[in-house]
Amino acid sequence: MQKELNPELFGTGVVGQSRYKEESVMPHRQVMATEEKIAELRTQVKFVMEQMAGLVAQVNEYIKSSQMKLERMQTGLKAMENNHSSTRGETEQRFAHIHHRLSERKIMDGKVQDMMDRHSNVLRTFESRMNHLQTMLAEKDAQVVAAQAALNDAKMEIARLKRF
Repeated sequence: MQKELNPELFGTGVVGQSRYKEESVMPHRQVMATEEKIAELRTQVKFVMEQMAGLVAQVNEYIKSSQMKLERMQTGLKAMENNHSSTRGETEQRFAHIHHRLSERKIMDGKVQDMMDRHSNVLRTFESRMNHLQTMLAEKDAQVVAAQAALNDAKMEIARLKRF
């Protein structure tokens, strides 16, 4: 079959019949069936369009709810970050305070240890002096006892000599 161009396509005004026109004429039944199919397709398209509109509405609602949830989560996250920051600041302050007190405690412990060492030295010196004094006192007691014994001997000797 040979292809021909529709002469009315470019407005040439050539009047005549072509194969195109002959083939495009359909019987009346086919036209009615085609119109019914078109009407059915239109209702199906309308139904699909309504479903698409419903789906678009559902998607829009989902987007809105998701955005609201995301905003709430962001707000909660910001609150948690603020809480974390404040807690962290407080914790750092407490650690600094504890570190300061620990340093002071170490200084005080050093001072107390120095005082204990000095006290121990004083006690050792006192003990050595006390021991020295006790030995001197024992020597003096021995001297006193010896002197009393000598004095008693002398008294007895004098008493004996007086009798003669």
